[in-house]
Amino acid sequence: MHKLILYCFLFQSIIFYAQPYKPFSLYLIGDAGEDTTSGPALLRLKEKLLETPNSAVIFLGDNVYPSGLKTNNPNSIKRMESQLQILKEYQGQVYFIPGNHDWNAQKPNGINILKQQQNFVSDYLKKNTTVKNKNEKTFLPKNALPGPETVMLNEYLRLIIIDTQWFLHCYKKNKIGSKASTKKLFYNRLDSLLNYSVAHDEKIIIAAHHPIYTNGEHSKKKQPLRFLINYTPLQVFGLLGLNRLLSQDIEQPRYKRMRKKMIKIFEKYPNKITYVSGHDHNLQFIIKDSVTYIVSGAGSKLSKIRKDKKTSIDGDFLMKQDDYTGFVELTYDEKRFRILVFDGWEQGLK
Repeated sequence: MHKLILYCFLFQSIIFYAQPYKPFSLYLIGDAGEDTTSGPALLRLKEKLLETPNSAVIFLGDNVYPSGLKTNNPNSIKRMESQLQILKEYQGQVYFIPGNHDWNAQKPNGINILKQQQNFVSDYLKKNTTVKNKNEKTFLPKNALPGPETVMLNEYLRLIIIDTQWFLHCYKKNKIGSKASTKKLFYNRLDSLLNYSVAHDEKIIIAAHHPIYTNGEHSKKKQPLRFLINYTPLQVFGLLGLNRLLSQDIEQPRYKRMRKKMIKIFEKYPNKITYVSGHDHNLQFIIKDSVTYIVSGAGSKLSKIRKDKKTSIDGDFLMKQDDYTGFVELTYDEKRFRILVFDGWEQGLK
């Protein structure tokens, strides 16, 4: 009798330890702050979240148009709540990150507008939802700093969140010491986190608002105008605000420096990083220099992907979609990045 019980226990243990990792889904939606009520992409996302509690969702910035959350503006609050309301019964994890519009559309007082959104989102999730991490970190990076901040989504999937607008913002922003020391600390910590994650065989997601590679509207060079306002006496017009309007394109000097430094770090960890962003209002999937880049900025607005072959990225531009709003779902199973879904169509990845 005792032997039979022992055999049953061993058999159950073998079955238990032979179970594969439970699939984990990560939902990515950016630039969802245009509508005062939940639009088609948000409503579809709500359905997916309720069906998939073993998951997390990241709102990739530009959470409130046109210039961030202003608590004295009813429409501004409605735009924020159009996203928060779909999370009321969700059982997974939620993370909001800032975009340039959340910094008061990269104008003065951006730091205070951003903090209003941080406090509003954190309080709303705590009081009105069932999300798993509502009493922990939900709006990252905190306190208008660039990060990087990190959380473990499960035992093998690390999320690193950064605020790329911090590097592009022309006005007052929080610092640790000086701007130079804050940047140095940021890049050193990012490299250290990646090194640690690779050494421990973790899957890595880096989430930010601004893409490193894109074939969207923000990839346009606009070189003559940019050159004039950055490198000639006409830069006075840049100082008066024109450069701020161009600061969101990848060819802007601040943006180029940020990209260059990040790419240099990413090159040290080939085939280990998935970088996800919004900013361009479409869906793109790109592999460049052994890094996976995803743009998911079609939460409430649309902009066209450029068709000119001369402007295309010198890499594998595997998927693109600019016909309807949507989001991206990444599914992880048995420690592998397995399936990519662009709301409405999907492709398996092995």
